[in-house]
Amino acid sequence: MRKFRLLSFLNNLSVSQKMLLIFIGCVILPITIQNTFYYNDTEENIQTSMMQHLTLSLSEKANKVSETINGVINLSNRYNTNEELYKLLDSNYSTDINFLVVYQDNIEQTIFSDLAFNRQVRRMVLYSDNPTILNGALVKKIIPWDNRTLGETLLDQNYINLSHTDYGPFLRVSLIPTKTQSMYDRSFSVIRTLTYYPQYYHYNKAIRLDIDTSYLSSMLEETDLFSNIILTDSDNRIIASANTYKEFGSYDIFHEDKVQEGMVVLKQPLADMSLTLYGLYDSNMIAQEFSKMRWKTTRVALFNMLLAVFFIFLVAGNITKRIRSVVKQSMQIAQGNFIQTAHHSMGKDEIGILAESMNHMSEQLKTLIDEKYKSQLVKAQLERETAQAKLLALQSQVNPHFMFNALECIRLKAVVKNETETAQMIKYMSRMFRHIINWDDDIICLKDDMKFLDEFLRIQKYRFDDEFEYKIEVEAAAEESLLPKLIIQPLVENACVHGVEGISHLRFVRVTARVLSERLIITVSDNGSGISDQRLDALNQMLKEGKKISESVGLYNVHQRLALFYGDEFTFDIRSRLGVGTEICVTIPLRFKKEDFSVLNTTH
Repeated sequence: MRKFRLLSFLNNLSVSQKMLLIFIGCVILPITIQNTFYYNDTEENIQTSMMQHLTLSLSEKANKVSETINGVINLSNRYNTNEELYKLLDSNYSTDINFLVVYQDNIEQTIFSDLAFNRQVRRMVLYSDNPTILNGALVKKIIPWDNRTLGETLLDQNYINLSHTDYGPFLRVSLIPTKTQSMYDRSFSVIRTLTYYPQYYHYNKAIRLDIDTSYLSSMLEETDLFSNIILTDSDNRIIASANTYKEFGSYDIFHEDKVQEGMVVLKQPLADMSLTLYGLYDSNMIAQEFSKMRWKTTRVALFNMLLAVFFIFLVAGNITKRIRSVVKQSMQIAQGNFIQTAHHSMGKDEIGILAESMNHMSEQLKTLIDEKYKSQLVKAQLERETAQAKLLALQSQVNPHFMFNALECIRLKAVVKNETETAQMIKYMSRMFRHIINWDDDIICLKDDMKFLDEFLRIQKYRFDDEFEYKIEVEAAAEESLLPKLIIQPLVENACVHGVEGISHLRFVRVTARVLSERLIITVSDNGSGISDQRLDALNQMLKEGKKISESVGLYNVHQRLALFYGDEFTFDIRSRLGVGTEICVTIPLRFKKEDFSVLNTTH
């Protein structure tokens, strides 16, 4: 039931509506459903891919920070194995001048000359509790000895061991008051006790390398993926950051649970350093970028859909317009108006072919109906005329036995009186009379019809008192052919009455019948007075248009009977010249069976 309702609904839609329905069902809905799943999956995939990318980027940053710090640690290891430093810090100097000479020759120019190539080191200082050394930019004297504070008053500090021994290197995050007491100075240092050479045991020795936190911060800034990257110690002091946090004064403390809403925090510990690298990423950025991409994709999709709708309506309008023309044409044909559509506006596609076929059908229907209508008119007229002939024949048959008996009595008296020729003519008249009034069979053999014509012409010869001659010529192949009754006799009678009767010299009528290419050619000619051109044109116009002229009833009836029995398969030609004579040539199909005559015999 639903299927029938759906089919009924579709059948009531126009072609444009159906094409639009196809576009919605086959394009818009699938694309919308596909894009919905695609956008959801794509957004999740982008989030996952972005998180992986962020994690990898943060891991790379952590590796770079670790490499920087390890570079400083390795530098401290190298200084730890420098025996000149041990000698310098473990020697007793008699005078300050002696120390200054050694300091200048060994420390400033030789030992620490490679610091210029280590940008990550902001400052390096040697420490010792040797009382004979002097405090300077690179050497500090600490009494009493403390390798943790290094003789400084620390406002804030955190120690991170880098080895499992008490003498190994360690990191110190500290806050040191400046001389002006108005600012604080942070330090992120690698501190190592110098114990590599045990023979230099007189005094304690240590080296401190301060890592440039600005250098670390600039390193963290080299990315566009994160909103901020933060390096913290084990107590969440912010040592360096890409932006946002201050670089001087007391340390800011990073609280992971207090970040701005929408921020994603990624955490990457630095191996064996108790340091952590945090990456802060704004998740709304992906949503915003994806929203921009989705809106852009939606606009492109809408443009494509509008373009598709335009072409659908363009094509559908073209199809619908021409289909409406064909429908209108078919409705007009159904009402009997055989209109035709213009060929140039219908094209050469299937609709154009259909329209051309409709035009051809309309033309054929009009021709067939016209021919059928005209044929029916001709048939009705012939039936009417045949009925009139029957009526006349019936009138002549009021008492046929009486008439035939009377003619026979006259013939017998003529024989008794030895008027043989008169008796013969009366016999011919009786036979002709019987032949004309006999309508039992409307199709006769040519041989019998010629026998009747011979008797008819004998009467005409008697009538013209031997000033008349005739000749009948029939090919053997044509003798058994069939033709409608009273086709040749009216033509012969017309030749006698209107042809030779008007001349004074010897009158002559010729009748021939021959076969050519499966057609029977019958010719009736005379040497009479002929027909004028004006009269001949009137006769031809009568035969062409079917309008009977009172003076030419015989010719008209013969032509109409031929049209009734043969349709368009016959020819009827009249040729004549004044003073020379007239020839009528009739060509009909050669037939030997009565079944070949399809017209209803109106005599029954």
